[in-house]
Amino acid sequence: MGFIFKGILAVIWLLVVPCLAGGFYFRREKRTCGEYLLAGYTLLFAITELLSLTMIFTKQPLHLLTVTYGAVAGVLAFLGVWSLYKKRQKETGEGAGTYCGRRIEATGISPELVVAGILILFQLVVVVLYAHMDEDDAFYVGTATTAVETDSLYAYNPYTGAAYNVLPSRYILSPFPAFLAVTSRLCGGLHPAIVAHTVFPAVFVFLAYVVLFQYSRIFFKGKAGEQGIFMILCAVILWFCGYSVYNSEIFTMGRIWQGKAVLAGVFLPFLFLLCMEIFMQEKPEYPWSLAFLANGACCLFSSMGIMLAPLLMGVFALLSLVKFRDGRRFLKSVVCCLPSLILGVVYILVF
Repeated sequence: MGFIFKGILAVIWLLVVPCLAGGFYFRREKRTCGEYLLAGYTLLFAITELLSLTMIFTKQPLHLLTVTYGAVAGVLAFLGVWSLYKKRQKETGEGAGTYCGRRIEATGISPELVVAGILILFQLVVVVLYAHMDEDDAFYVGTATTAVETDSLYAYNPYTGAAYNVLPSRYILSPFPAFLAVTSRLCGGLHPAIVAHTVFPAVFVFLAYVVLFQYSRIFFKGKAGEQGIFMILCAVILWFCGYSVYNSEIFTMGRIWQGKAVLAGVFLPFLFLLCMEIFMQEKPEYPWSLAFLANGACCLFSSMGIMLAPLLMGVFALLSLVKFRDGRRFLKSVVCCLPSLILGVVYILVF
């Protein structure tokens, strides 16, 4: 297959399909494209965690995981298309701007937002054309490449090529390299190293800015100029973040293809936003199920996600209990942490 065709497949599987899957998730509500994309990725990553762990522990080949994930994602995308079509029909019948009692505010595009968009586009070009060679790639990209070449899942040590006698307990419950391998297969056999260093940076750095833009919509509702200034500030901070190798910004700009960087740069900020908008609001802005899925998605990226996600959600659950004094809300909060809690128990009992 030509490189251009593989690039088109990457756009379809990493942008179009998640966005349409988010359209299916919000099938009863009208949302923005950014919210569709974030919800779609949250749903697909949670599904990937479940499928990957099931197939790793049952010693299934990579191609089975690829076909299963592709089929599930494809079905969700198709249902998303259908849901968006039905919503458009209902919108036409009821009048633009409202759907199911929810009003979508159009803020327009300000000059500041245009400047922010140019800065972000420049950063995306940089992370695609240039790459930071990180020592951790020996495991993360090596694991994905080994999976692709051997059609297996965590069967061989990427350092030595020898078969695993014991699964790597530090990494096995967060198999993000399996998603990299699946993406490589779905993109027509595009090499995992190319996907990791060229495709993933463009997608996930963009996704990080989508999360930040959701914050701007909360802080400066209906004010496009202020939203643009906020995004410019975020772009500048992210660009001049090299004062340390440990902050989330340098993880985002320098090694976003690694699961722990996606966790730090995209999903922990998104989970924080969900906690603010679900746990701390009398009428939640998002469904409780999205917090549950986000917790499961965080487990995919890193073992730290299994620990940090419930810790973050637990703090907000306690704050919510103090604010509302509602035991049912607190119980819902605990249920949202179940994926992390279950994997924590599995780690203690099995490893």
